[in-house]
Amino acid sequence: MTKRESSPSLPNFEPLRACSAASTHAFTRAELLVALAVLTLLAAVVLPALAHDRARSARIICANNLRQISAGFQLWGNDHGDQPPWETALTDGGTKLHPLGVNAWLHFSWISNELNSARVLLCSSDSGRLADDFSLNSVGGYLHANYRNNATSYFLSHAFNGGQFVMFAGDRNLITELSGSGCTVFPQVNSVFLNVLEGWNTNLHNQAGNIVRLDGRVNQYSNEELRSAVRLDPIGDRGDRSAIHILKPR
Repeated sequence: MTKRESSPSLPNFEPLRACSAASTHAFTRAELLVALAVLTLLAAVVLPALAHDRARSARIICANNLRQISAGFQLWGNDHGDQPPWETALTDGGTKLHPLGVNAWLHFSWISNELNSARVLLCSSDSGRLADDFSLNSVGGYLHANYRNNATSYFLSHAFNGGQFVMFAGDRNLITELSGSGCTVFPQVNSVFLNVLEGWNTNLHNQAGNIVRLDGRVNQYSNEELRSAVRLDPIGDRGDRSAIHILKPR
């Protein structure tokens, strides 16, 4: 008689139980309020820090733009008696007394061969129109009427003061006054009267800005820092000799 083989035993599965409402966990109103409070606190801490970092980054990029612009004008000047375009006669290849010379964009366009891109003429904090190149293209062309001064964030200066605080170019949000001084280099320009210097408006860097000097140094100034720099460089009474004539794009 053969031994009957026993069949393998099956695992003992317990029947599935439906999840009861009591076994699930939902946020109570108090817990939800706590979570919202924590998120609000995190946003209050993180968002200002991110905004500060973006503003600082924009100012650094802007300073680098001004360094490139200053270097571009220096390179151009190397072939023109160490003078900028607005101090060089038309007959010698400059922009002095050019019919369109009351526009900042014209002088910037004159050094297009010395700049890597037209993009360096617009600060990332500016609401202007970014130009891609120095063409006449209606889309992205710096020389087209859609762009020009609208694609420019920086002023140019023609200084008459005898001190050392000589601005070459800087952020266009410098507060200026209309001048009737009859400047022969920048006719009908604005002026910065250094002995009543007000500083910067909020258009670009929240009452701060960058200035590049004649030697190519770029400094970032708050309003108070700019006033202090001027006080350390005494100048005379209000008038042409105590004013820097500023050609602003807009």
